[in-house]
Amino acid sequence: MRPASWGVLGLSPVRMVALAVSAGAVTAACILAFTIGILGGVSVLLAVAVGGAATYLVASLPKRSLDRSALLQAREAPELAASAAVYLQSTGSRSRTILMLHSQEPRLDGLIERAKKHTLLGLDPSAAFDGSEAVRADSTAGILSAVTRAQGEKLADGGEELDGMVRASLASEETKFPVFLTVSFFLPIMLMLLVAVGHHDSTDAVLSLAAVEVLILDLVLSFASAERKRLSE
Repeated sequence: MRPASWGVLGLSPVRMVALAVSAGAVTAACILAFTIGILGGVSVLLAVAVGGAATYLVASLPKRSLDRSALLQAREAPELAASAAVYLQSTGSRSRTILMLHSQEPRLDGLIERAKKHTLLGLDPSAAFDGSEAVRADSTAGILSAVTRAQGEKLADGGEELDGMVRASLASEETKFPVFLTVSFFLPIMLMLLVAVGHHDSTDAVLSLAAVEVLILDLVLSFASAERKRLSE
């Protein structure tokens, strides 16, 4: 269920559980309604399995959103480090440097804007960065810490962290995508066998099973291609 990610995003656990369970229940009900007259008792097991998958996908959306933010911030770290180093060297002022920073990642950009407000109000901008859940990449956190404290240290570009995140994402994709290929191959065969054994050859039966197949494949593809979507952004 990934409850930790819900807290980071300020989502109510009760509402998230209700939403995930509702999504699973609706999906299971649709599967059951389409297949109960064709597959009989098998449709109950199919509905439970697909409903569970739908529940997991909805519950893990916040976690995937945070992982996407971490990857985007790690990608942006080299540019952020280079621009911050130039600003610090040219202005000699950490306040001016903070006011000139920006980010393409929404969560990090919002955090930088809050730090700018702290700076303009004469407050310590490091208070906006310290312990903030908006900073998902360690390399980005190191850059911001060095800038706000003006320690004069070299700003690491985060290349190693980015490489590690990309390798981990690729490994996860290589693990998940064969699941989609397997389901895509065996699902139509199994459904057609059930139709043949049960002698359900009416147009309504075939169309119902086709709709169920599309729904299941869509859920499996969403699960299998999560890493690919993160890497392509």
